Amino acid sequence: MLSERVAHYRIVEKLGQGGMGEIFSAYDEKLKRTVAIKRISLATLPDDRSRRQFLREARAAAALNHPFICTIHEVLEHEGEPLIVMEHVQGKTLDACLIRGPLPSDEVIARTIEIAEALAAAHARGIVHRDIKSNNIMITTGGHVKVMDFGLAIITASSDDDTARLSERSAGAIAGTLPYIAAEVLRGEPASAASDLYALGVVMYEMTTGRRPFTGQTGALLISAVLNDAPVPPRQLNRVIPQPLSDVVLSLLSKDPFARPSAPQLIARVRGLASTNTRQERSLAVLPFRALTTDADSAHLGLALADATIGELALVRSLLVRPSAAILRYDRTDVDALEAGRELGVDAIVAGTFQRAGSRLRVSVQLINVGEERPLWSTKIDTTMDDIFAMQDEVSRKIVAALQMEITPADEMRLERRPQAAGDVMDLLLKGRAALLGGESSAHVTDAIECFQKAADLAPDNPLILVGLADAYTRMAFTWDPDADWHERAQRLAHRALQLDPDLPEGRYIRARLAWTPHGGFDHGLAISEMMAALAGRPNMTEAYGWLGIVLFHVGLIEEARDRFARALRINPSDLIAATHEPSCDIVVGDYDRALPRAREALSKLSSPWSVYTLAQAQVHVNDLSGAEKTLASGAQRFPATVLFHSLRALIAALRNDVATVEREMERTMQGRKSFGHYHHSELDLACALSVLGRTGEALEALRSVVRTGYPCLPAFETSPMLAAVRREPGYGALKEELRQMSAGYRELFANLRSSLSAP
Repeated sequence: MLSERVAHYRIVEKLGQGGMGEIFSAYDEKLKRTVAIKRISLATLPDDRSRRQFLREARAAAALNHPFICTIHEVLEHEGEPLIVMEHVQGKTLDACLIRGPLPSDEVIARTIEIAEALAAAHARGIVHRDIKSNNIMITTGGHVKVMDFGLAIITASSDDDTARLSERSAGAIAGTLPYIAAEVLRGEPASAASDLYALGVVMYEMTTGRRPFTGQTGALLISAVLNDAPVPPRQLNRVIPQPLSDVVLSLLSKDPFARPSAPQLIARVRGLASTNTRQERSLAVLPFRALTTDADSAHLGLALADATIGELALVRSLLVRPSAAILRYDRTDVDALEAGRELGVDAIVAGTFQRAGSRLRVSVQLINVGEERPLWSTKIDTTMDDIFAMQDEVSRKIVAALQMEITPADEMRLERRPQAAGDVMDLLLKGRAALLGGESSAHVTDAIECFQKAADLAPDNPLILVGLADAYTRMAFTWDPDADWHERAQRLAHRALQLDPDLPEGRYIRARLAWTPHGGFDHGLAISEMMAALAGRPNMTEAYGWLGIVLFHVGLIEEARDRFARALRINPSDLIAATHEPSCDIVVGDYDRALPRAREALSKLSSPWSVYTLAQAQVHVNDLSGAEKTLASGAQRFPATVLFHSLRALIAALRNDVATVEREMERTMQGRKSFGHYHHSELDLACALSVLGRTGEALEALRSVVRTGYPCLPAFETSPMLAAVRREPGYGALKEELRQMSAGYRELFANLRSSLSAP
């Protein structure tokens, strides 16, 4: 710890610690400003020669003066230790921004240009950063880049001649963060401007895909991948990004440093993309319409009209339309449209009002550009409940036109074939939808069933009503009353709806949900097929992306699942299914350090049994057993009957060799088997506990049961350190091959469906 005062700097607090030392905030009493001070550990500079070299290079880096580089104010020594006094940057790291997944292409381009400009300025002075990574790049509160830690750089050329030379301090050593180190540096060659550009390529890969180009369970495997493997093209993982941007990323990741563009060349290429890259998608939200009268019978209409408009606009593939769940908090509140648009993170927002007199409606609609704070289009429409579909169609087309977007022939087909309903039926349908949107309690679902049933009595052959009723029944079966006949009734209704309209996206989605339940036998293939068909018909169906991601995760297609979760979050950054399952993907592939902060963030946004379990699971894998127990204890106070908590407690006890507690928690887990539809996750925990205790035969049988009951996830079996012992069992090889073949079959099915259905 630093003393309270260093020269004219008063130490305020410790901000953090890294591989090179500690960092503190301090107050510069001479210039009256807040600064950051990095204290360099002497362990990283073992002798006087290396310390002198470090100070010389840090002072050279201090000469850099660039808006996208964290300014170094002073380099000094205190009690024999080097200190770097630098600009105190407020904001958050790029790494923190990437927790939610890939960035929009225009943001990737803007960030890349600024980082490359910082590198170009440094390279022009012969300074190589050596540790470019997403955690060393700050996004300021003003929205710009600050590249950090240039004080730890090396000089590769003198300031008065162009002769390249290797810093004495770096000779014979590899510096940097392993996933960002270029192949030539791993082979023992000196760090160079080209290796900085490789690291920027890794950062761009993260920004475009939400993951790194190379991974490995150990450092040796990661090094092997960097040296020998070709990265998966970013566009293959994220179809939203333009092909030229994907090509730029791959050029930076070349094994040959001479094949990589220089910083100035990169800037020119990416600026060219910025000028030609018309945004392929625009984001939009529709606020609940505001009632101009206080009519209790019409209270549901504000949310219902917005929901209906969202449903119509969601048929246009190039629009990212926030789902109805994202706008619930604005229902029946007097909200400023621009403020809501900023909160929802959209390009444009639709705000409307309505007056109802009997069956007559007067609706006013306005489309507002959020960034420019100006209206783009507005209209007033006099209509009736019978003509709501015509009104929606008119409004949707005018919005698309005002956003200067094109309705494709495929969009046109989707818009034209939407089923309709008469006035009274439409009112009941909207009420039922509003009830389901209002919450997941049994009371909300019961209200929805009542509305849908009344509508079905009036129009028994309307597929939208049948699907709404099936949706409500499915929720009752899965959450509230699994032992009754809700599942069978939902199946009959979904089947009838799809007889009437075989391609109805909502019908295909419900069929998928029904297939992927304990009642449906967790039919992964049917669930994947039906979810894909639903998305082909309605490209903005966020819930379908989330559930498809969950199914793909369960069959071991982890990267495909990540892609679906990322898409769900692009449509709705507040999507809780995707947010709470992203860290599960990290755990399954063994990326526990990434899983932990993402699990914490997910729990902060949604306290559910799954989010509690995921955080505790991540804590177990980083050996924070006490932290995991505290997380489970806190979760149990809110969700006391959660089977997952008992199975994870059994695993924690096994890791402590507390056999009595293992047996007790295993018994409690098995007692709750029937009450938990996804018991396979608990069963996997028990298999891990048995394996840790050396009871590998029982563990192997538990794994076979996990597969039979809906979780044939090979990566989960292969990466878990708790299953190391059972993987040595003679029968494990056959199970592994079975899972490998199953995974290959599901991957082929998924790829074929994407191609044949043109599904996202």
